[in-house]
Amino acid sequence: MGLSLDQVFELIDKVVIYLSQDSWMDKWKIQKGLFYYLWLYSIHKKIDFNDIIKKIEIHPDKQGPYSIAIDGEVESLIKDGYLEVRNPDSKNILVKASRSGRDNYLGDISEEEEAYLSSIKDLVEKLESDQVIFFIYFNPYIPNEIKDYFISKSEIKGNLLRYKDRYIKKLLDTNIIDEITANKINKLASKTI
Repeated sequence: MGLSLDQVFELIDKVVIYLSQDSWMDKWKIQKGLFYYLWLYSIHKKIDFNDIIKKIEIHPDKQGPYSIAIDGEVESLIKDGYLEVRNPDSKNILVKASRSGRDNYLGDISEEEEAYLSSIKDLVEKLESDQVIFFIYFNPYIPNEIKDYFISKSEIKGNLLRYKDRYIKKLLDTNIIDEITANKINKLASKTI
Protein backbone atom coordinates (compact mmCIF):
# COMPACT_ATOMS: atom_id res chain seq x y z
CA MET A 1 0.00 0.00 0.00
CA GLY A 2 1.40 3.39 -1.03
CA LEU A 3 0.65 6.92 0.00
CA SER A 4 -1.21 9.44 -2.11
CA LEU A 5 0.45 12.77 -2.75
CA ASP A 6 -2.03 14.41 -0.36
CA GLN A 7 -1.08 11.95 2.38
CA VAL A 8 2.62 12.68 1.85
CA PHE A 9 1.96 16.42 2.15
CA GLU A 10 -0.10 15.86 5.32
CA LEU A 11 2.92 14.04 6.79
CA ILE A 12 5.24 16.85 5.69
CA ASP A 13 3.04 19.48 7.35
CA LYS A 14 2.86 17.54 10.60
CA VAL A 15 6.61 16.91 10.71
CA VAL A 16 7.53 20.53 9.92
CA ILE A 17 5.25 21.83 12.68
CA TYR A 18 6.46 19.18 15.14
CA LEU A 19 10.15 19.84 14.51
CA SER A 20 9.74 23.60 14.86
CA GLN A 21 7.26 23.70 17.74
CA ASP A 22 9.74 24.73 20.45
CA SER A 23 12.58 26.53 18.74
CA TRP A 24 13.60 28.29 15.55
CA MET A 25 14.66 25.82 12.90
CA ASP A 26 16.47 26.48 9.64
CA LYS A 27 14.81 25.18 6.50
CA TRP A 28 17.89 23.13 5.64
CA LYS A 29 17.57 21.08 8.83
CA ILE A 30 13.87 20.64 8.22
CA GLN A 31 14.61 19.14 4.80
CA LYS A 32 17.03 16.63 6.33
CA GLY A 33 14.76 15.82 9.28
CA LEU A 34 11.87 15.21 6.88
CA PHE A 35 14.01 12.98 4.68
CA TYR A 36 14.93 10.85 7.71
CA TYR A 37 11.35 10.78 9.02
CA LEU A 38 9.92 9.75 5.66
CA TRP A 39 12.50 6.97 5.42
CA LEU A 40 11.63 5.70 8.92
CA TYR A 41 7.92 6.02 8.14
CA SER A 42 8.30 4.02 4.93
CA ILE A 43 10.13 1.22 6.77
CA HIS A 44 7.56 1.08 9.57
CA LYS A 45 4.55 1.19 7.23
CA LYS A 46 6.19 -1.09 4.63
CA ILE A 47 5.92 1.54 1.90
CA ASP A 48 8.45 1.84 -0.90
CA PHE A 49 10.63 4.83 0.02
CA ASN A 50 11.49 5.33 -3.65
CA ASP A 51 7.78 5.95 -4.30
CA ILE A 52 7.81 8.79 -1.74
CA ILE A 53 11.05 10.17 -3.23
CA LYS A 54 9.45 10.28 -6.68
CA LYS A 55 6.19 11.83 -5.48
CA ILE A 56 7.86 14.83 -3.85
CA GLU A 57 10.94 14.82 -6.06
CA ILE A 58 13.63 14.48 -3.41
CA HIS A 59 16.93 14.59 -5.26
CA PRO A 60 20.63 14.81 -4.48
CA ASP A 61 21.83 18.34 -3.90
CA LYS A 62 25.13 19.96 -3.01
CA GLN A 63 24.09 20.07 0.66
CA GLY A 64 22.25 16.73 0.89
CA PRO A 65 18.77 15.44 0.01
CA TYR A 66 16.53 18.28 -1.17
CA SER A 67 12.96 18.67 -2.43
CA ILE A 68 11.49 21.76 -4.03
CA ALA A 69 8.08 20.33 -3.03
CA ILE A 70 9.07 20.31 0.65
CA ASP A 71 10.43 23.84 0.36
CA GLY A 72 7.17 24.92 -1.30
CA GLU A 73 5.12 23.26 1.42
CA VAL A 74 7.11 25.14 4.09
CA GLU A 75 6.38 28.37 2.19
CA SER A 76 2.66 27.47 2.15
CA LEU A 77 2.69 26.88 5.90
CA ILE A 78 4.29 30.32 6.34
CA LYS A 79 1.73 31.97 4.04
CA ASP A 80 -1.16 30.25 5.86
CA GLY A 81 0.13 31.45 9.25
CA TYR A 82 1.15 28.03 10.58
CA LEU A 83 4.84 28.99 10.70
CA GLU A 84 6.48 32.19 11.88
CA VAL A 85 9.59 33.44 10.07
CA ARG A 86 12.82 35.00 11.24
CA ASN A 87 15.36 36.48 8.80
CA PRO A 88 12.99 36.31 5.80
CA ASP A 89 15.44 38.13 3.51
CA SER A 90 18.53 36.13 4.43
CA LYS A 91 19.86 32.89 2.99
CA ASN A 92 19.32 31.21 6.36
CA ILE A 93 15.57 31.56 6.90
CA LEU A 94 14.44 30.31 10.28
CA VAL A 95 10.92 29.07 10.96
CA LYS A 96 8.97 28.22 14.10
CA ALA A 97 5.49 26.75 14.48
CA SER A 98 2.90 29.36 15.35
CA ARG A 99 0.20 28.74 17.93
CA SER A 100 -2.21 28.12 15.05
CA GLY A 101 0.20 25.59 13.52
CA ARG A 102 0.59 23.71 16.79
CA ASP A 103 -3.18 23.71 17.37
CA ASN A 104 -3.97 22.45 13.86
CA TYR A 105 -1.28 19.81 13.41
CA LEU A 106 -0.16 18.44 16.75
CA GLY A 107 -3.46 17.39 18.31
CA ASP A 108 -3.82 14.05 16.57
CA ILE A 109 -0.32 12.60 16.84
CA SER A 110 -0.33 8.97 17.96
CA GLU A 111 2.11 7.65 20.57
CA GLU A 112 3.89 5.76 17.82
CA GLU A 113 4.31 8.91 15.70
CA GLU A 114 5.41 10.81 18.79
CA ALA A 115 8.25 8.33 19.36
CA TYR A 116 9.62 8.77 15.83
CA LEU A 117 9.08 12.51 15.74
CA SER A 118 10.65 13.13 19.14
CA SER A 119 13.80 11.22 18.19
CA ILE A 120 14.13 13.22 14.97
CA LYS A 121 13.40 16.48 16.80
CA ASP A 122 16.12 15.54 19.26
CA LEU A 123 18.49 14.92 16.35
CA VAL A 124 17.88 18.25 14.62
CA GLU A 125 17.91 20.26 17.87
CA LYS A 126 21.14 18.79 19.22
CA LEU A 127 23.12 18.81 15.99
CA GLU A 128 24.33 21.43 13.55
CA SER A 129 23.18 21.07 9.95
CA ASP A 130 26.40 19.41 8.76
CA GLN A 131 26.21 16.93 11.64
CA VAL A 132 22.65 15.99 10.66
CA ILE A 133 23.74 15.33 7.09
CA PHE A 134 26.72 13.27 8.30
CA PHE A 135 24.30 11.16 10.33
CA ILE A 136 22.10 10.58 7.27
CA TYR A 137 24.93 9.93 4.79
CA PHE A 138 26.72 7.43 7.00
CA ASN A 139 23.76 5.92 8.83
CA PRO A 140 24.38 2.16 8.70
CA TYR A 141 20.66 1.38 8.70
CA ILE A 142 19.69 3.38 5.61
CA PRO A 143 20.29 1.15 2.56
CA ASN A 144 23.44 1.92 0.58
CA GLU A 145 21.61 2.47 -2.70
CA ILE A 146 19.62 5.30 -1.10
CA LYS A 147 22.64 6.88 0.60
CA ASP A 148 24.88 6.48 -2.47
CA TYR A 149 22.31 8.21 -4.66
CA PHE A 150 21.95 11.17 -2.32
CA ILE A 151 25.64 11.60 -1.55
CA SER A 152 26.49 11.53 -5.28
CA LYS A 153 26.33 15.32 -5.77
CA SER A 154 27.40 16.40 -2.32
CA GLU A 155 29.94 19.22 -2.16
CA ILE A 156 30.47 18.65 1.55
CA LYS A 157 31.29 14.93 1.42
CA GLY A 158 35.05 15.59 1.60
CA ASN A 159 34.74 17.68 4.75
CA LEU A 160 32.37 15.17 6.31
CA LEU A 161 34.92 12.41 5.75
CA ARG A 162 37.86 14.55 6.85
CA TYR A 163 36.19 15.26 10.19
CA LYS A 164 34.37 11.95 10.63
CA ASP A 165 35.91 11.30 14.06
CA ARG A 166 34.64 14.67 15.28
CA TYR A 167 31.16 13.97 13.90
CA ILE A 168 31.02 10.50 15.42
CA LYS A 169 32.12 11.90 18.79
CA LYS A 170 29.35 14.53 18.65
CA LEU A 171 26.75 11.85 17.81
CA LEU A 172 27.96 9.78 20.77
CA ASP A 173 28.17 12.75 23.16
CA THR A 174 24.58 13.76 22.37
CA ASN A 175 23.32 10.16 22.70
CA ILE A 176 22.08 10.11 19.12
CA ILE A 177 23.99 6.87 18.56
CA ASP A 178 25.53 4.14 20.70
CA GLU A 179 29.02 2.60 20.46
CA ILE A 180 27.86 -0.20 18.15
CA THR A 181 26.37 2.27 15.68
CA ALA A 182 29.45 4.51 16.02
CA ASN A 183 31.66 1.59 14.97
CA LYS A 184 29.40 0.86 11.99
CA ILE A 185 29.45 4.51 10.93
CA ASN A 186 33.23 4.64 11.28
CA LYS A 187 33.59 1.58 9.02
CA LEU A 188 31.22 3.03 6.43
CA ALA A 189 32.96 6.41 6.40
CA SER A 190 36.39 4.76 6.25
CA LYS A 191 35.39 2.65 3.20
CA THR A 192 34.21 5.76 1.41
CA ILE A 193 37.57 7.53 1.77
